[in-house]
Amino acid sequence: MIRRHSLCELYFRVCCILLPGLAILGTGGVLRGLGLIQPLTLNHVYLCLILSLVWLVASEHFKVSSVEALFRDPDWIKHCLAALACTYMSGFTLLFFYRGESFSRMWLGSSAVVLLCGILLAGSGFKRLVRHTGKRGGVRVIVVGADAFALEFSRRLASDEFSPCETVAFVRIPGQQAEFETEVPIYDVEQLSGLNLAGFANNLVIAASPKMFPNISGLISDLERLALPIQLTMNLGSERRVNDRVFKIGGMQLLDLHIAAAETINYIILKRCFDVAFSVLVLVVAGIPMLLIALAVKLSSPGPVLFSQERVGINGSVFNILKFRTMRVVPQGESDTRWTTPNDSRRTVIGTFLRKTSLDELPQFFNVLQGNMSVVGPRPERPHFVEKFAEEIDAYNSRHHLKSGITGWAQVKGWRGDTDIKKRLECDLFYVRNWSLGLDLQIVAMTILAVFFAKNAY
Repeated sequence: MIRRHSLCELYFRVCCILLPGLAILGTGGVLRGLGLIQPLTLNHVYLCLILSLVWLVASEHFKVSSVEALFRDPDWIKHCLAALACTYMSGFTLLFFYRGESFSRMWLGSSAVVLLCGILLAGSGFKRLVRHTGKRGGVRVIVVGADAFALEFSRRLASDEFSPCETVAFVRIPGQQAEFETEVPIYDVEQLSGLNLAGFANNLVIAASPKMFPNISGLISDLERLALPIQLTMNLGSERRVNDRVFKIGGMQLLDLHIAAAETINYIILKRCFDVAFSVLVLVVAGIPMLLIALAVKLSSPGPVLFSQERVGINGSVFNILKFRTMRVVPQGESDTRWTTPNDSRRTVIGTFLRKTSLDELPQFFNVLQGNMSVVGPRPERPHFVEKFAEEIDAYNSRHHLKSGITGWAQVKGWRGDTDIKKRLECDLFYVRNWSLGLDLQIVAMTILAVFFAKNAY
């Protein structure tokens, strides 16, 4: 089962890696043969290598080269477009600063179309090939378990589009009674040793329901004598999400049950690079307007230009968020425990404008550079309200599995400010569970539009 999966992943990944070079240089050769561009030079080859490396990273990030995504992700084509856009945007950005040689736009544009067509054709052809080979001979599996969970697991194996598996037998563990009737034979563990398993099955899969957990270790020891590959699937409940990572720490096997992406390489590197680059760009572009805002805040009322307040961030850590001051100076305890209302008397004239346009949030890009926040993420809340909401709402603290953001999914969906907490949490948890760099870019684009149509900014 795993061998077939690994080989398919390898073949498709190699195909995806080779496609950019073939598309770019192949397109250049055809256009040169038609006399539409100048002969390709060594610099063209260097550019091809750079684009291929960018494509390699982008296709891995957007899971274009993942067979799992190819068969099961309905947005796989969108991911292909996103990876292609990242690749060629990087190429055009590089050429904007490089003046050593002129490169044909026809060549680059045509190669992008060829690469897109190539990856779509490769994906379609690969799916057909896998389905064809699956029909000729699927994986034959012995399911260890004879309860309802084992039966449901067997049905899912049979219906899998990528790697359909035929259940050739069920196995009762000691003390277990079969909970279903089936034409497939049901054996005891001791009976397996008397079967000719070499031609009977390819894999053993333990379908472990919670009742089986105490017997797992001894069961694996008994099954290891049969010289068949053994896999384990566990029933942890329909609401429990499990990542496909197992760690070994202190000699113990740890299965990752965390629902967030904060510990993945993509989040650590790609998100941080995006945060820093985007924040620097905003601060450079908005530098002079921010100085003018600071002057206006200072002249509008007595008090500091910046407002600092404790907020709860990733993993419950507390940090000081920065904003342009939009209200008259009041005791700290009052601002920490009171919501802003539509006709709040504490607001200054310039503060009303800043809150309406969200310009008061600009200093938070310094929080992002410090690493306390991200450009996109659940909005950070005050400790007082975090304690209150955590007691009232289940899973509220799950929103702190990622860095807090200047903007977020809840905000672009209209749940900003003093709005329904449960709706905001629902949006935050959607973001936590589905984070990707592409989703961040989408939220940033939606935020720009939301600023002009904000209903709950006051």
